[in-house]
Amino acid sequence: MKKKIVVSFIISLLFIILIPISVISFGFICPAQFDETYYGELPYMFNRLKNGKSGKIILLGNSGLAFGARSDIIGEKLNKEVVLFGLYGAIGSKAMMDLSKVGIKKDDIVIFAPEITEQGLSLYFSSENMWMAIDGHYDMLPYIDKDNKESMTGNFNKFVSSKAKYFFRGKKPSVEGVYMQSSFNKNGQEVGYLTYQREYNIMINGFDSNGLVSYDKSYLTDDFINYVNEYASYVKNKGARIYYGFTPVNRLAVSSKEETIKDFYTSLKDKLSFPIMGNPNNYLFDYEWFYDNNFHLNSAGTYIYNKQLIDDLKIVLEDPSITDIEIPSKPIIPVPEFEDGDNSNADCFTYISFNDGYLINGLTELGRNKTSVIIPSTYNNLPIISFDESVFANNKNINEIIVQKNIRTLPNNGLIGCTSLTKIILRHDSPSKINVGTSFLNGADNASVYVKKDSYETFINHYNWAYYRNRIKTY
Repeated sequence: MKKKIVVSFIISLLFIILIPISVISFGFICPAQFDETYYGELPYMFNRLKNGKSGKIILLGNSGLAFGARSDIIGEKLNKEVVLFGLYGAIGSKAMMDLSKVGIKKDDIVIFAPEITEQGLSLYFSSENMWMAIDGHYDMLPYIDKDNKESMTGNFNKFVSSKAKYFFRGKKPSVEGVYMQSSFNKNGQEVGYLTYQREYNIMINGFDSNGLVSYDKSYLTDDFINYVNEYASYVKNKGARIYYGFTPVNRLAVSSKEETIKDFYTSLKDKLSFPIMGNPNNYLFDYEWFYDNNFHLNSAGTYIYNKQLIDDLKIVLEDPSITDIEIPSKPIIPVPEFEDGDNSNADCFTYISFNDGYLINGLTELGRNKTSVIIPSTYNNLPIISFDESVFANNKNINEIIVQKNIRTLPNNGLIGCTSLTKIILRHDSPSKINVGTSFLNGADNASVYVKKDSYETFINHYNWAYYRNRIKTY
């Protein structure tokens, strides 16, 4: 009996030891599965930076740079090598600083231009996103800061599990539209900037209401500023120069007054140990130049941004020449098409007129007592565009909300207090057809988002919807 117990114990011990080893081995040996997603561009950026020559310009930041900076135009106008090193705010500004150390050389010029958001101006780091970004390129691991290694280790099993799912089914994650690695390539060549054609602004009313831009100097915490200044010291010790720069911002989305922007700039100038390049007001552009985000330019908009960026770089380079860039006309935004749907619950809501349609601004008594509601498609033969964040707030009865295709944006903090809510069912075929912010599910801890089975992969790998990856299910 004792012998059996000992043998059983040894077998159990070996199982405990071998499983982690096998997981680690599989994780690193298994071919890359996320390399065709938007994340997959980061290793290309890393290698371009690593192999770049001395004296180059490095544009460092988040997706505002990925959608705005044209390394080809800047390089041509300044006769310098330009390396874009900005991809995704969900990876974090800190990670981009850390990884950039691979290629900073003597006489380089680093422009650190994070997005004006609480996340962009912080030490935020997402190990889950980082694993997907470096999938198959583990030579990048040594450049991740030691303070983030524990988080990386803790998320490794989850990463391997997700990777194995795609590997054994023989199909990589589905992606669509601009959010794929191939959007950065043209005719198979690595050109170092986003070549996917973004024709016009696709946001309701021209801006993302879930991502209003506030030049809030409280974002400039001591932890963040100290880290940035330490990074600046590293850059200077390499014999390079560093400047703080600005990404494009949708003027329509700015909630700050001019005085607030000035205070932000002054605070930034006082706290940084290196100079600022340019004026934030010069990077506020009209909504027609943007695409799907208050920092993401459409293809035409890149020209107005790069002209301003080059003009400021010329001041740094003491280049007095005039920048000759032809600015295209503002793209014409077509009237969105709406299809009529289910209006059986129209009497559950109240409405206000809103931009050639209606906005739902409340519930009727009937609606307040409903446990399941369908957000209607039209009212008075006009489309219902969205619903106000106060409509469902603190509703203890509701357990299911069905959102039809006419709704193109979901309000942040609109479900606070919905403790009984378990299902938000989306009728949309594509994540690009319905915008969401990072606070949509705040206060609805029991809720999951249900999407069509055929759309599941594109939702969980979408730029915005990936934030809710673990709370998306299928119907």
